[in-house]
Amino acid sequence: MKQTRKMRMVLWVLFVLSSANVSAQGYIEGGFIPNRDFQDGDKNKLGTANEWQVSGRYTMPFSAKANDKGQPIVWAGTVSGQYVKMNNHDGACEVNPDEVLNFSVNVSHRRPLSERWYMLASIGAGVYSAPNEIALRSILANGGVIFAYKWRDNLDIGVGAGLTNSYGVPVIMPMGYLKWTTTGRYEINVEATNAMKASVKRQFSDHFSLSLVPFDMSGLSAVVKREGKTKIYGMTRMRSYIRPEWKLNKRAGIYINAGIESFNSVKLSDRSIKGFKNTFTNKEKWRFDKGFYIAAGFSLHPFK
Repeated sequence: MKQTRKMRMVLWVLFVLSSANVSAQGYIEGGFIPNRDFQDGDKNKLGTANEWQVSGRYTMPFSAKANDKGQPIVWAGTVSGQYVKMNNHDGACEVNPDEVLNFSVNVSHRRPLSERWYMLASIGAGVYSAPNEIALRSILANGGVIFAYKWRDNLDIGVGAGLTNSYGVPVIMPMGYLKWTTTGRYEINVEATNAMKASVKRQFSDHFSLSLVPFDMSGLSAVVKREGKTKIYGMTRMRSYIRPEWKLNKRAGIYINAGIESFNSVKLSDRSIKGFKNTFTNKEKWRFDKGFYIAAGFSLHPFK
């Protein structure tokens, strides 16, 4: 409970900070998934679990200007946090931690390279752990560089590389980048970097909009101890939901997500190069069954 109060305090600080900068963007959200089956790779039921989640993200530009061609040059900082409480039963207790805390700070930079090309770079670090097991090993660093091409005014495509020490030694991985948006009666937004999300939005009035999100993929990770060994616990999940959103003013709104979590894969990997290679095999992988998902949150971004 003490760790839960700390996470709530962090998110409250983000909420207070967000009201102090007109160019800041972020959200605070709480969600719940009821009891569902926890299965092994052969779909044998091992136990059950439900999940409570509190998450938040706050991005504030340090410097934002345009060059003589009107292209943006931006430095920004991002603070993000996620606290998950899982009520595990039976075999689910042996694999999943009861609590996971992810909290990170990143600095990002965008700079044009030519009329069409631009660079996106970021570097940061954070704590990825069960709250009662936080130690030096729980601090993971990350970074990446993407070179993106503005194919059209509403379509950007890029490639690059990311760096992480999640597996003990620095590992470089390829990264892709896609951003596609359309405007009009229906607004379509597709983004793919280290996570993927697609949405279709309809604005019904100045104060109300409704979005359909066919897929929203995200992850959760923690450095854990298993049988005396340090391992990486990883969860990959995909959700589909509808989101009604009510605008409170020109910058803030509230929303509700209601839908299903259609995919949730869990894996445990050794914190080593061998463990990194094993993430591409079926060793030590489990899954949660589909489940109902609901969340409510406060968002901060410029409204039209």
